[in-house]
Amino acid sequence: MSIEGGGATGSGATGSGAAAGTTGGGNGGAGPGGTGPGGTGGATGGNGGAGGTVGGAGGSIGGTGGAPSDGIAPADTVPGASLAQDGNNAVALGAGENAIYRVDVGAGEHVGFLLDFSPTGADVVMYVDRYDGSMPDELGLTDAGPGVRALAVFEPSGAPRTHWVRVEAQEALSGDLVVTRTPFADAATCSGDCDRLMQMPLPIDPAIDGYDWNPSTVMRYWFGRRDLIMAVRHAGQVMSQQGFVPFFPEDFSQWNGETPGIDVGSPRHASHQRGKDVDISLYGEDGQAFWRSFCSIKTDSQPSSVDGDGTGRECIDGTVSGYDGQTNARFFAPIFATGRVTHSFLDEELIEQTIPGAAAAATAGQIDGSLVPLYSDGKHLQHWPNHDNHIHVRMSEAPYGTNGSLIVSDDDFLPP
Repeated sequence: MSIEGGGATGSGATGSGAAAGTTGGGNGGAGPGGTGPGGTGGATGGNGGAGGTVGGAGGSIGGTGGAPSDGIAPADTVPGASLAQDGNNAVALGAGENAIYRVDVGAGEHVGFLLDFSPTGADVVMYVDRYDGSMPDELGLTDAGPGVRALAVFEPSGAPRTHWVRVEAQEALSGDLVVTRTPFADAATCSGDCDRLMQMPLPIDPAIDGYDWNPSTVMRYWFGRRDLIMAVRHAGQVMSQQGFVPFFPEDFSQWNGETPGIDVGSPRHASHQRGKDVDISLYGEDGQAFWRSFCSIKTDSQPSSVDGDGTGRECIDGTVSGYDGQTNARFFAPIFATGRVTHSFLDEELIEQTIPGAAAAATAGQIDGSLVPLYSDGKHLQHWPNHDNHIHVRMSEAPYGTNGSLIVSDDDFLPP
């Protein structure tokens, strides 16, 4: 039985065709270093230096002599694990069988794992583990979706680190595990290759990374543009450094850049294409950031303007409770500061508390005062139904310029 996407509280998808409880339903409530272990290193590498440094021609890990680094696991750490190659790795499993693949991830590498299999309805779970210096530590899993499983990791440390991908099949299947390596670095803004679609990496330590996942997270819908992935990770790091708990990103785009839910015939949004959008939970006055509504809601069945602001859940005037406008203003600030946000959607009752929260945060020196006007410009925070429990952030798809000016709106409007 699938647990992925099994949350109870509806997301922005509610009102656009996705019912909570369906697959991926509503959002929930709550240079690789030397591997040769004292022996011969990589087969295609040259002789490694003392301590097992990177081999010579051929670029594989290791060399002669040298013990593994703290991040590189000895070869026998996980019995039966096979070394995955970059690109396609054929997978063929019988019912009840499993396969384990070892991947050494270099510092500054984002590595995506995409399992494409048939029959598409096969019951299969894919896990990713990270070496903690003595044993594998599970980072995450994915167990839902027709014919696809997707997870990604990022190794920000100064040394390479061993990871393992485990595939457990309850039914016979065949397919390919595709391993894709992409250079990646955390930063406040993106400086190149910014429109590349890539998966949000699993957090290594949510208390440090500042974001987390739970059973409502649909991993195959966690694909964003590089610049959006960077912005969300940077916001998480800023919040964690200031002592806040992790928030929960939910839908970006599907693994193929399409709107989440297209793969199961039930689109969860009108937008969320090409990795430009993301839905993220909000902070309450209790200091927590799990998915929940912050007001009593009404159901609006008619657009309230000529242009239309959609239909669905809206906060009843004066019923906001437990929403922390100042903390959320601090949370939004690193994302707004990228200069790449064209729209963000939030219920108007929450916006009314976020605007003075931004002013208070600036007065307290918690955010840059130059950002305060963005909170009331009608673009960076814009009302739309079904956003009483999260913010929807949209990044520009316009080419990057050189003047660094903040973007108010540079693209055709699409509802969330």
